[in-house]
Amino acid sequence: MKNLMIVESPNKCKKIQSLLGNDWIIKASMGHIRDLPVKEMGIDFDTFRPHYELNKKGKGVISGLRKLCRSVDQVWLATDPDREGEAIAWHLQQTLNLKDPYRVTFKSITGASISKAVENPGRIDTSLVQAQEGRRVLDRLVGYSVSPALSQACGNGVWLTAGRVQSVALRLVVDRELEILNFKSTQYIDVYLKFQTSKFKWKAKWLPGDLLPEVEKYWTNEAFANQVANIRSVNVTSVKKTKRVKRPPAPFITSTLQQAASVTLKISPKKCMQAAQKLFESGLITYHRTDNPNLSDEGAIEVRDWLAQNGHSQHISPTINTWIAKSSAQEGHAAITPTSISKLPEAQPDPADELLLLYQLIWQRAVACQMKSAEFDATTVCIRSNDVIQDRHMKFVAKGDLLKYSGWLSLSGDDKTEEIASDKSVIIPDLEEGQHLIAEDGVVERKQTKPPVRYTEASLIKKMESEGVGRPATYASIIDNIVHREYVRIVKRKLSATDLGLLIVRTLVNRFSFMELKYTSDVESLLDQISAGNRQYFEIVSNAYRILSTELGALNNLSNPSQTQYECPSCGKPLRLIKNKFWGCSAYPGCNYTAPNDKGKPGQVDNAYQCECGTGYLQRIKGKKSYFWGCSEYPQCDITMSDNRGKPIQNAKITSQTPQLSSEQCPTCHAGTLILRKVKQGKNIGKEFYGCSKYQKCNHFSWKST
Repeated sequence: MKNLMIVESPNKCKKIQSLLGNDWIIKASMGHIRDLPVKEMGIDFDTFRPHYELNKKGKGVISGLRKLCRSVDQVWLATDPDREGEAIAWHLQQTLNLKDPYRVTFKSITGASISKAVENPGRIDTSLVQAQEGRRVLDRLVGYSVSPALSQACGNGVWLTAGRVQSVALRLVVDRELEILNFKSTQYIDVYLKFQTSKFKWKAKWLPGDLLPEVEKYWTNEAFANQVANIRSVNVTSVKKTKRVKRPPAPFITSTLQQAASVTLKISPKKCMQAAQKLFESGLITYHRTDNPNLSDEGAIEVRDWLAQNGHSQHISPTINTWIAKSSAQEGHAAITPTSISKLPEAQPDPADELLLLYQLIWQRAVACQMKSAEFDATTVCIRSNDVIQDRHMKFVAKGDLLKYSGWLSLSGDDKTEEIASDKSVIIPDLEEGQHLIAEDGVVERKQTKPPVRYTEASLIKKMESEGVGRPATYASIIDNIVHREYVRIVKRKLSATDLGLLIVRTLVNRFSFMELKYTSDVESLLDQISAGNRQYFEIVSNAYRILSTELGALNNLSNPSQTQYECPSCGKPLRLIKNKFWGCSAYPGCNYTAPNDKGKPGQVDNAYQCECGTGYLQRIKGKKSYFWGCSEYPQCDITMSDNRGKPIQNAKITSQTPQLSSEQCPTCHAGTLILRKVKQGKNIGKEFYGCSKYQKCNHFSWKST
């Protein structure tokens, strides 16, 4: 009996072929073979059913598979075990006209997993297919309906995209950016007393307590703080000792793997998922798209056996450690773990390779999860001064945290999903209540409050997950999209919103419900209900579109929010954003007023520096990497200069020339006028020529006759 098994990736074929033998033909669909059409909405608004068409890759794949289907006895659809995989299997069934194909899934590419799957075949789960279809259709409705209106609203020459989840992720970055921009720093003072007791140096922090005025959060009276720092004689009023335990972190799920890879290996979520895909296809790890934080029963037993056989018996947890998954988690697959714990990271070829460094993270987390908790001695010491200031005794506190038993930390060191190091040992010596102490020194530390930190890729994923925005499998592509489209830029691993990103969010927020965090998580919950067979596809999608249509109508009625918000100071007509570079009057060419773009708003025209063209003024503009100066009459004048501490300086390589406007008509386009310029660089630098004022629409060029 001849069998055809269709998987998603061609990288799996060779491995699976070796496991199943010569009675099987293993072929790949190469991922999705069909999708919605690119140039149209592709949705029937009576039924909200999508119209699919084969993509370019799918046409060739299906042609080859049709021939194979006619030559075999049975077809097995073995696409990935998630909604996307289920949808791909359904598309294969539809396009190949398969009457009764077997649907099989396996969470790891091992002989045992594949044999078990083949022995227990199932059928395509249409509820999962409809859930995937619902997400795809909702994304298309938002993207194809809102993006054109958004582009029109935000100005000419810029094509902008909105996305049901993408725009919410952008909002998180923008909201943080606005928090930072609006943050006002406060200077304050901390006071510490320093001690040396039993060979240990330690310090206690002053607690102002009710000395602080009611409206104040921080101490600012430096003279009083200096008096506190001069205190030397104190007594211990209480010593509290507790034992703190820290459980091992759960095995990786998709989101925590992406965070750990970003923090530890400094690789992007997209690159992390590509590496995880290769590890899965090579048979080293189980399926890498999951939000179930628990090992399979067999996996937990294997880990515990390995610990016992490799000198870690004393650290094995008395019972199997488990974790509670989020209520929205899809727990069909176990956590991301090695297919075999015996496949040690250092035993793999080139263990320094980035791919295997990721494998090492997965291996360590999987093994550590079945170890005992780490134990710490936590000590809190309260101290009171013997001297008084303004008839009051001053209070101080010292806290220490000392690791007493390493447990799982002896294997993996720490939880590598966090960007801030934790659990540093701070030793407080043994002290007794009533004990008299003499401080060696007192210090006044002047500090200031700091704004919230910008998101990194890791912390944005953590925030998205906590808010229920998107699914773990989509985080990588979401971040990649907003960075690629320059709504967000990455500077020193921090995500910073661009002026374009700020403008998009300002336009969409309070106009569209999909921009609210709760809306996004509610939709994900509804999709989960579709996949469970508890809600109907049409009900969910049609209701979402009804809301979207109402909101879209309000945006279309505005026509151009950016125009109605800002008036031209010269003529009173609306201003519009041009190519995300500057604001210009909508009455152009009747009115030539322009203003720099300042975080999505018209900036102030700086009249301090007259441009060499004689008409405009140089404006300080923020570029991708640094500031530069450009003429307010751009695009009629394209003179630019470098920025030197807020002042324009002439670029060394450019010989600046005042573009002299003439009344002579351009002989090429007959619409513009000739402008006298100088060549800025190259072998003809400094040589004068005539160009058209309509450049770049007209490329007229002629040398000035001497």
